Amino acid sequence: MENMYSVGELIDKLIIENIKIFNLRDDLHTKKMDNHEFVEIDNKMMTINSNRSIIVKFLNSKIDDVVKGKPNSYFKDIKTYGQEKKKSE
Repeated sequence: MENMYSVGELIDKLIIENIKIFNLRDDLHTKKMDNHEFVEIDNKMMTINSNRSIIVKFLNSKIDDVVKGKPNSYFKDIKTYGQEKKKSE
């Protein structure tokens, strides 16, 4: 499967997953909850941790591809901000 994301996009996704894991882990250690809630949050954290591992594999693969000379990104960069409109005279 071709990795459509750039290195930067994968790093962004990895950071987001890390923040989710941190927040869930914080909940597990600071909130008072019953066993059912604890297991539910722990299961969510394990799923996100699994997703994180997948992103790491994609990132490692992408870095290998870039080192081999393959394109880093397949998307076109289009600037949609900072453009001043010309006034009609």
